[in-house]
Amino acid sequence: MAARRSFYLAPLVLLSAVLISYYYGATLKRTSLVLGLFRIPAKHSLASPDDLVRIEGTAHCEDLHYHEPSGLLFTACEDAQTTRHLWFPPLGIFDDHLPTARDRGSLKIIDPKTLKARSLRFENFEKPFVTHGIDVFDDPRRNKGEAIYIFAVNHVPNVEYYGKGRRDVSKSRSVVEIFHYTIGSDSVKHIRTVWHPLLTTPNDILALSPESFLVTNDHFYREGVMRQIEDLHFGARWTDTVHVRFLPGDGTTAAKHDADGVEASVALGNMHNNNGIGRGKGPRDVLVTSASSGVLHLGTRDGSSTGAPQTIKITETIELDSTIDNPSYFADPYANGTFDASGVVVCGLSRAVDILKNGRIPDAVDGIMVWMVSPSGPGDTNPTEKWTKRLLFQDDGTAVRSCSAAVLVPNEPSAQDGRRQAQLFVTGFLSNNMASITLNLGDYGF
Repeated sequence: MAARRSFYLAPLVLLSAVLISYYYGATLKRTSLVLGLFRIPAKHSLASPDDLVRIEGTAHCEDLHYHEPSGLLFTACEDAQTTRHLWFPPLGIFDDHLPTARDRGSLKIIDPKTLKARSLRFENFEKPFVTHGIDVFDDPRRNKGEAIYIFAVNHVPNVEYYGKGRRDVSKSRSVVEIFHYTIGSDSVKHIRTVWHPLLTTPNDILALSPESFLVTNDHFYREGVMRQIEDLHFGARWTDTVHVRFLPGDGTTAAKHDADGVEASVALGNMHNNNGIGRGKGPRDVLVTSASSGVLHLGTRDGSSTGAPQTIKITETIELDSTIDNPSYFADPYANGTFDASGVVVCGLSRAVDILKNGRIPDAVDGIMVWMVSPSGPGDTNPTEKWTKRLLFQDDGTAVRSCSAAVLVPNEPSAQDGRRQAQLFVTGFLSNNMASITLNLGDYGF
C-alpha cells in the first residue's frame, strides 16, 4: 500500500512543484519588470534641447493639477532642499522632524505659457506644512475660473509622540488642509484642517465638493520591514480609499478641533499600495493606481450625492511596465474623427528598486517613465488589444528626478502651423525642479 501511495503521490508532488514554479515565476518576472531590477534608465531624446525647460522654484513638488478654467497649474512643494530627505512619512523617513517647523512647504501656481512659478502667501495658516497630494475644486458660488478650493495632504509630526513622549501613537499625524483661493490673488486662505482615524497614511486626493473628498491610504505599515514587504508583495491588498465629509470652516477653526464635524467611510478596500487617485473621462469616472505593482485601475463612483457615503467600483485594471503614481486625464480639445490624443497620463520610476536607498540622498538620481493609456484604434500597433500604452517621455533622472505626477496642456494647433502639440509638465517628490517638455503628439501614432 505504501509503495502504491508513493506511486500516485510522486506525480502530484511534481505537478504541484511545476504549478508553484510557474505561478511564482510569473510573479517574480512581473515584479522585476515593474521595479526595474534589470532596467538601465534612459536619458531623454528630444529633437531640440529647447523642448525641455526646467521650472525654477519647484523643488520637491509631489503632485500637480491643471485647472482649465483659469489656465493655471497648481502644485504643493517642499521648497527646502533637505527637509524631504529627513522627514517624509510616505517613504518611511522619520529621521528628523525639527526641520518641518523651520522650513514649511508652499502652494504654488504656474503659468504654462510663461513657465513661471509663484508661491502663494498663506492667510490664517502658521503650522508646519509637509506637502504631498493635492486637488482643486471650483467654488460653486462663483463663476468658473474665478475661485477654487485647494485640498492638500499635510504630514505633520505628531506632538503626542514628539512632544509628550507617547509611544502608542504614530510619529506622523497626517491631515488634509482646506484652502480657498481667488484666481489672481497673491494669497490663499486656510479654511480648516480635517482629520479622522481612517486617515492613516493619506497620499492623494480627489475633491468631490467644497466639503467632501476621496483620499487614498498608501500603506498599512508606516515603517520597517513589514512596510517593505508590503511594497514588494503584490498580493498585500491592505490599503484603501476613504470618503470624507466635513463641516466647512470659516477660516478661524482651531487645530485642536480638526476632527469636529468629520465623517468618513471606506469607499474602496483591499487594494495593493493604493496611491494616486484622479478624475476619469466621465463625471463619475475615477482613476486609481497601485503604485509599486504598476497597476492602473479604472472605476466608477457610486452614491446618490457627494454628501452621502461614496463607494468606488473597479471596472478594469491595466498593467504598466513601471511603478506609477498620480494619474491625470487628458481630454484632447482638438480631437476629431482621425486624431484623438485623449487618455490617461501617469508616470513612475524606471528603477523603483533604488528608491529605498536613494530617498535619503539629496544628490541621487532616480530615472522616470511617463505613460499614456488610451483606447486602441485601427492604426495602433496591436489593435486587438483594448488599451494602447505609449511611453511619452523618459529620463535618467538628471532632468527630472522621481516622477510622481504628469499632466498634458494642449497647444493651439493654429499657433504651431497646424501641428498637434502639447506641453507635458512633469514633477517628482524628490526632484529639485519641475520640467515642461514640448511633445509633438503626431509622433505617437494616435
